[in-house]
Amino acid sequence: MDVNFPHIPLSLTENVLENVMQKTPFGFSLVNEHYVFEFANNVWLDIVQKTREEVLGKCMFDIFPETEDQLLSIFEDVKKNKQPFYAPEHCVKLHRDGVLQDVFFNFVYQPIYSENGDLQYFATVVIEVTDLVGIRSKIREEEERLRLATESSHTATWDLNLKNSEIIHSTYLSKIFGYKEDDAISHQQLRNHLVEYDRVNIVEKAYERALKTGKYKYEARIIDKQGNLKWIFTNGKIFRDEENQPNRMLGVMQDITERKTNEILLQESHHQLNTALDATKLGRFDMDYETQHKYNFSPRFLSILGYDSDTEKLDCKVFENHIHPKYVKVRNDALKQAKDTGDLYYQTKIILRDGNVKWVEIYGRLLESFEGSKPYISGTMRDITDLKEFERKIRESEQKYRFLADAIPQIVWIGESDGRLTYFNQATMDYSGKDYNTFLEGNGWIDIVHPDERIENTRLWMKSVKNKTPFSFEHRFRNKNEEYRWFLSRAAPQLDEFGNVTKWVGTSTDIDDMKKQDEHKNNFIKIANHELKTPVTTIKGYVQLLKKMRGGSDDKFLVNSLNTIENQINKLNHLMGELLDISRIESGKLPLHKGDFSLLKLVTETIEDIKAADQSHHINFELSDAKDIEVFADKDRITQVLNNLLTNAIKYSPNAKEVNVKLYVDGNCAVVSVEDFGIGMDELELTKIFDRFYRVSGEDEVTFPGFGIGLFIVKDIVDRHEGKIWVESEKQKGSKFYFALPLLEN
Repeated sequence: MDVNFPHIPLSLTENVLENVMQKTPFGFSLVNEHYVFEFANNVWLDIVQKTREEVLGKCMFDIFPETEDQLLSIFEDVKKNKQPFYAPEHCVKLHRDGVLQDVFFNFVYQPIYSENGDLQYFATVVIEVTDLVGIRSKIREEEERLRLATESSHTATWDLNLKNSEIIHSTYLSKIFGYKEDDAISHQQLRNHLVEYDRVNIVEKAYERALKTGKYKYEARIIDKQGNLKWIFTNGKIFRDEENQPNRMLGVMQDITERKTNEILLQESHHQLNTALDATKLGRFDMDYETQHKYNFSPRFLSILGYDSDTEKLDCKVFENHIHPKYVKVRNDALKQAKDTGDLYYQTKIILRDGNVKWVEIYGRLLESFEGSKPYISGTMRDITDLKEFERKIRESEQKYRFLADAIPQIVWIGESDGRLTYFNQATMDYSGKDYNTFLEGNGWIDIVHPDERIENTRLWMKSVKNKTPFSFEHRFRNKNEEYRWFLSRAAPQLDEFGNVTKWVGTSTDIDDMKKQDEHKNNFIKIANHELKTPVTTIKGYVQLLKKMRGGSDDKFLVNSLNTIENQINKLNHLMGELLDISRIESGKLPLHKGDFSLLKLVTETIEDIKAADQSHHINFELSDAKDIEVFADKDRITQVLNNLLTNAIKYSPNAKEVNVKLYVDGNCAVVSVEDFGIGMDELELTKIFDRFYRVSGEDEVTFPGFGIGLFIVKDIVDRHEGKIWVESEKQKGSKFYFALPLLEN
């Protein structure tokens, strides 16, 4: 605003300005166009620390030469532009108290013109604001320090107007919510990031409490702009206006995601630990490493001792008060050792308040000091009363078992899962003449086995251990008189619920006398077989000669008699062959003459031979593979196998007329199956069908004719070809026999 004062005579100026301007609360001076002071009030003189005599009639720049560079250009611009100059918080360098200082003023330089428009004066209005600027600078510095402090500690600040919801916040708050640091976020945006459940149940309830207490505090979850789940902590205070209405809330906010995640993991860990302790029925306690007093008892710990943790308050010696007198030394020794090693372990009896006795097991471990705390032992207590009782029964059972094992004449032995033999009964020592420890060390077991059977003994035993299958072997043992006797050794694996071997239990039975009897029997069979061959062959020759001479006779009785004699001679020859095979099998001398041949052709020819000899049944043959199937085997022995299975199928299905034969390939094996629809077998019979001299009975316990050695021979032949034979059967519905042989390798 331009102010045009009329020309003021000096006398009037002195009167008016002296009376008016002297009383203004701001500095005021008049400077003519030559920058000479013509008036200055007391406030102005106090500001510049000059007297009236030092200023009036003097040139400004002679008095304040340090201001010429700053102010001369300003005055010249006011002259030129005829516009007042405003300078808020303008810094001017002035000598004060002999020191050049930065002094801050709010300046107004107002030009005053005459009626002719000529510049007469510069009216200068001056208000010193040095202190205000200083205070404001300090405030800014403090704010900057606060900002740096809060942001360096990952703390955001906010100032919320509760009447219009306007919010002022630091840059770090934007970062917490996933925005750029210079993004300004509204209060509503911030609320939209809250997890809905936490907004309703945590944040809004925290605000309701703050209206009553003035303190605003909560922990809640947010989903930031990038979709990340975070935890935030807010701490604030509500301010009220003159009418006691809340109008403003200030506070800080921190991202506590890492801490909350660790807390949650710790809680889960504690929960899992408590669950595990509950599941194992362990009681927990802590123990002072120095005094060895216990504390922090878990409810389970107290319940083992017979106390109720909810109703009874117990001291640190509650456990020691129940120690059985006979086990005080055990406990003291364990505590001394715990001080040396850091591990506490012992088992003790305790006496409950009702007089009952329990066994408990104590285990603990030293935990190092943490953040100034003392080292302590954290431990568990387990009620092992049932376990001790079980162990007692086991010991009694073991004693009874050892007594029985030592009382019987058989050799009894036990092996571990890896095949190591760890126990032999007294009969073993009595037979071998060795003491127990010597027998267990080194090769005590294999040392008494005959040298000729040692390699095979070891091979079969390790095969059984590897495959978890029963062991059976006949071998000779040397006794204390250096004589060898035959023994049959058998062992079966004990399996756990997962099918793993826990123990091997075996016996060795003296079969020397039976072996000698078998040898005599085999010699008899060989001699009888040899002696019978000549008359049987002679009789068969005469019968065949008679059939040629009188085969066309009209005498039917004669023809039938000759055929009957020939059939019976063939059966006799077959039985003699089986007896001889039995003898050879038992001596391990059953001969095999292997070669390549077509299994398809052999099956076809054998079926035709059976049909020619017996037309009572129709034999159906099914070939699943279009191409020929070849094997490397003894052709005559495989024919013997198939012939035996076919004749059995016919013999044991007298009321059926069908027999099914199938040939197919399964993996690297050729498989032949023979199925009948006869008397079948139950589960017990299936377990014995391949035993020597076993015969299946039909209805009313009628046993079919035969020695019961055919299938025993068949199984041995298949086994010697490294094949497999098995059977499926159901009583009164028939049986289905299978045998498999390795295919010929190309």
